[in-house]
Amino acid sequence: MDLSAVHAALSSKYYSVLASLCDDLLLQAASRGAATDDWPYAVHLLAHLFLNDLNSARFLWKSTPQEAKDARPELAAVWRIGQCLWIRDYAGVYTTAQGFEWGPEMADFVTAFLEIYRKRIFQLLTSAYSTINVADVAHFMGMNEENATNFCNIYCIDYRGSDVVIILFCIHLYSVLARLTLK
Repeated sequence: MDLSAVHAALSSKYYSVLASLCDDLLLQAASRGAATDDWPYAVHLLAHLFLNDLNSARFLWKSTPQEAKDARPELAAVWRIGQCLWIRDYAGVYTTAQGFEWGPEMADFVTAFLEIYRKRIFQLLTSAYSTINVADVAHFMGMNEENATNFCNIYCIDYRGSDVVIILFCIHLYSVLARLTLK
């Protein structure tokens, strides 16, 4: 099975195309009856999580052969991230991703996933709160309080005591910038 397109997308950091590319290649392999022993299930699963497509990720996990699940620790680690996403364990996503020793092919992809996930969580926080405690920001963003404070300073957020007051104009600007980076 030719996985050169998958490896090229990974090395070029075109992570947003990986899910559809892997889906198409896996369907082609299945239609030809080709063996999928060397299929990059961890990459495929993380590609769906990268796009925030939990339903496709769950379907892929359920259709992944048990032998692959048992033999590939990276795949199991990606699935643990997916489980944290499913149950909305925001801090668990970071601890799970950062608590595993990723191989060279996956390390940059996991880092990119965490960056885009952090942007999503930040957008969620800004749409849900007008005032939030710094400790809560740190929890949701997978940071310590000092890093959360620095992050908030960068993105036009004001402090009043131990609370963060979100300045809506700057948050809107950040949301626009985040959408541009996702394209």
